Amino acid sequence: MYARFHSIMVPDDYGCKLKISALCVKILAILLVLIAFQGCNTTEGKLALFLEKPRIEKAVERYFAAEINRNFKDIYGCLAPSSIYRSIHTYGEYLEQVQGSPVRIKDYHILNIHDLRGNHDKVKYPEIEKFVRVEVDVTLLYNDSNETMEVNQDFTFIKEGGKWYKG
Repeated sequence: MYARFHSIMVPDDYGCKLKISALCVKILAILLVLIAFQGCNTTEGKLALFLEKPRIEKAVERYFAAEINRNFKDIYGCLAPSSIYRSIHTYGEYLEQVQGSPVRIKDYHILNIHDLRGNHDKVKYPEIEKFVRVEVDVTLLYNDSNETMEVNQDFTFIKEGGKWYKG
């Protein structure tokens, strides 16, 4: 038996196969969304992380690119304006501290972005909208000995004024 499908003659069971394929695609899409939501405690948190993740990744990549390239002005610009460090150190003071350091970041790999949460202490941190943790494997290079070391570190990134910064 054949049936018409958009002006094409196809076997009757073809429509059934199409419905099964469409169902499989929907199930796969749901599974992908659920995987993307891992690392958040609530459905609302999972959805917020899913929506914020591309902007967070961009901020992390911007920060580490500046570190790898030793672009001190960009590194300082990636630090949250309301951070304790920036509030007590000028760019000039920061520059004095980092220029003499034999340690530099050679490479990095983002492992996980998790624990997105709102600022629940607007009195203490009035400029901060959200916090998130970013787990990264970082390869450090010691210029004085030419040795490298890989470390795993959790960084806090902060959303402030609609933009993500390193905390």
